[in-house]
Amino acid sequence: MVPITLRQVTKRYGSHVVVDHVDLAVEAGELFFLLGPSGCGKTTLLRMIAGLAEPSGGTILLGDRDVTALPTGRRNTAMVFQNYALWPHMTVAENVAFGLDVRRLGAAEKKRRVAAALAAVRMEGFEGRKPAQLSGGQQQRVAVARALAVEPAVLLLDEPLSNLDAKLRLELRGEIRRICTESRLTAVYVTHDQEEALSMADRMAVIDRGRICQVGSPKDLYARPASRFVADFLGQTNFLPARTLGLEDGRLVLDTPVGRLCSTTYPAGIAADSEVTCSIRLEAVRLLDATSRADNRLEGRVTETVYRGFMAQHTVAVGDTLTLRLNEFKPRLNAAANGPVKLGFDAEDVVVLPD
Repeated sequence: MVPITLRQVTKRYGSHVVVDHVDLAVEAGELFFLLGPSGCGKTTLLRMIAGLAEPSGGTILLGDRDVTALPTGRRNTAMVFQNYALWPHMTVAENVAFGLDVRRLGAAEKKRRVAAALAAVRMEGFEGRKPAQLSGGQQQRVAVARALAVEPAVLLLDEPLSNLDAKLRLELRGEIRRICTESRLTAVYVTHDQEEALSMADRMAVIDRGRICQVGSPKDLYARPASRFVADFLGQTNFLPARTLGLEDGRLVLDTPVGRLCSTTYPAGIAADSEVTCSIRLEAVRLLDATSRADNRLEGRVTETVYRGFMAQHTVAVGDTLTLRLNEFKPRLNAAANGPVKLGFDAEDVVVLPD
């Protein structure tokens, strides 16, 4: 297991900056995600770690070894591509052994590594099949096995599940995490799928326009986003404009278009009379009854309900111009409801973001 360190890594194509002075530390043995919208620079960053793209500036370290100028074959990394990249005329065993043939390993060692890699991805017994005889999920497992067979120090994955259907993606998420953990690999995984990152990552970085916006655990980034972009990109949320009024008993009091609210989740040292934005996750907003308690309470009218089986998503008009959305699990409201409701959410769920 080796850590990965990026120092001021930059990539330009002419005057266009794709990756902009990125500093990042990936710990040894962790499954680290690079998450962001299409075109944000995450795949370019991954390719620079792999040696498939040359940085315009900065330093890349694997452990204490500077690999910035080294070719791919001397970095001891392996990459799993989005399109699997299996040779159609080769068997499963031959595909897995391809990187070992390049390294000119002996027959006995090659056989051992192929068997171990296929066992790691639970594909024993498929050695003689061709890729066309495999499902999409099985082909992706073979692609992972091929990467594992070279026994890399670092495993790099470029949106490996994006070509699979939703059910298979869900199944393979757990498998990839298991494989990385059992193989004791440092792994960097690129995706634009927020749910994938939240459910698999040890830590992750959200990237926008070539820059890292925030790094942390999935829980930290989801519950405590540092910016509007991170809050909006990770899941669904309500945004409310607000003005700070000051602190009362450790809570920040906010003046908003729907009345005064309080928050216990705000930047340290925030000044009174500041313009801010409040982020309130949909699942934090609750429908209240006569016995319900909440730090913040509002009244509104349901204008739309979308039924999703295990939950219903309601849109509620609050005041003259604003709406709040909420997810109600075990829905009680009729889908055609258009009446008044009481809403509530706690002070810790009002995340104050500086404008």
